Amino acid sequence: MTTGDDGPPSPPRRLSRSWTHEAVPSTRVDDPELDLDTRNERVIREPREAEAGPEGALGWEAPYSEPKALLVQREGVEDLLVPLYPDRSYVFGRAPESTVVFPHDAVSRQHGRLSFREDLRWVYRELNSKNGSFIGREEEQGVVDARLHFQRVGPSRDQVLEAGDVVLLGNGKSRITLLAEVPQGVGADPRAGKEPSSVTVQLDRSIERCARHHLPVFLLGKSGTGKTFIAREIHSRSGVEGNFVILNCGRLPQDMNALTSELLGHVKGAFTGAAIARVGKLYSANGGTLFLDEVEHLSSLAQDFLIDVLEGTGSLAPFGAAPDYREPPPHFRLVSASKVPLRQTGLRQDLTQRLATGDFIILPTLEERREDIPNLVEAFLHRLKVEQQYDAELTSDAIAFLQKASWPGQIRELESTVRTVVAREAAQQELEGLVRRRTVVTLEAVRTYLEQRELGFGGPASEPVTQEHRPSRETLVPVRKRPSDLTEEDIRRALEKHEGNKTRASVELRVALNTLKARMKVLGID
Repeated sequence: MTTGDDGPPSPPRRLSRSWTHEAVPSTRVDDPELDLDTRNERVIREPREAEAGPEGALGWEAPYSEPKALLVQREGVEDLLVPLYPDRSYVFGRAPESTVVFPHDAVSRQHGRLSFREDLRWVYRELNSKNGSFIGREEEQGVVDARLHFQRVGPSRDQVLEAGDVVLLGNGKSRITLLAEVPQGVGADPRAGKEPSSVTVQLDRSIERCARHHLPVFLLGKSGTGKTFIAREIHSRSGVEGNFVILNCGRLPQDMNALTSELLGHVKGAFTGAAIARVGKLYSANGGTLFLDEVEHLSSLAQDFLIDVLEGTGSLAPFGAAPDYREPPPHFRLVSASKVPLRQTGLRQDLTQRLATGDFIILPTLEERREDIPNLVEAFLHRLKVEQQYDAELTSDAIAFLQKASWPGQIRELESTVRTVVAREAAQQELEGLVRRRTVVTLEAVRTYLEQRELGFGGPASEPVTQEHRPSRETLVPVRKRPSDLTEEDIRRALEKHEGNKTRASVELRVALNTLKARMKVLGID
């Protein structure tokens, strides 16, 4: 076994690729408006088995071209570039909780899902959508309906995809193209150009330093401080071609056979249900980075196993492999993370020495970088806009309130709060009949949510609770007045608070903008 302290990683191991397609009858269709459920259960283009070469039926397989990013094209919305991470899955649909939202009725709420399978293939699964999904390559120019040249995907079955494939959703006007490389600038921080805190500058320098060597790295930080993000940044900036593989140490199997399958993989037919061969996490990380998250939770069995493998004294054979199995050892950069210092983890000393043979990064808490909170909020809002179509902003006093609050859940809790208050206000805006353009989240909306959450958890608030801010039934659920009951004082107070902005005042008063203007006219307010 070779990890980062033994030199730079070798190029990633590329596995062969196997395509399977069902034969589907072809039907001539002249009317592009006909229902595709009955007309398009076929493939016009040549099946991919033709790519198998002269020995196609005998097992020769073309190399798998792994996609690295997605180009998402949606009706009436700017194009979106999304980098692909093997440790994530991507849900496409109309529902706001989707990874990428398609705001069109032809797309189902949960239309399809893209994920990285254990045999190192990206697979698309149709989620029983109403109008279906269609897979193919770029169609010829001038085609009236691209779906005519694509294969309809059957529900609840994995369809292997590679770079260059295109997925059409619903009426074919929503599409996802799989790209061989991540275009330059994708994933760029929307805060670029804004002055970060000195703590963040130092953290970024540490990441850059670790990206320029291949030693193991140990990350120490509280839950929610961004250890996974930092590990991925080290991997990305180092420029290695292999995968970034996350191994959650607290969820590893307690059975030796299952643990072997998880870390080293298994062969097809190794046990009941092993329909395909599995590539273990250690081999998935070959040529890339293996991230041991929550390393303090490693069981004794897993510690023994990892030491044997990392030291090169254990077997590297997948579960169920033949006795004469031979495979070159994987080469990867090792990054580990813990919420507690290594000496307090209770791990074997020889394992902690292995983890501590390189660099260290101590992650700052959010309390130590409060001046970064406005930048973080902007980054979260940017992500909500491009992925889920929420066009929102927080008022300056709302952001100032977040900067003063306590965040025991760190950055993760802050992001969750921003996402929730935006979704709540957008839903309230729709309920009040306001045209959804830009959602303005006020201080009162943020305070109300955090106070409600405090009661839900039954613990301390995200802000020290004083007598002035102690939640009550009246403050938790603001009473919405009927428009005719709004007084001149109510309206002037809201306008003064939002510096004369009628849109923001209408949101706080929970009335439509036109209703507010009409009431102002009745009361003689300019």
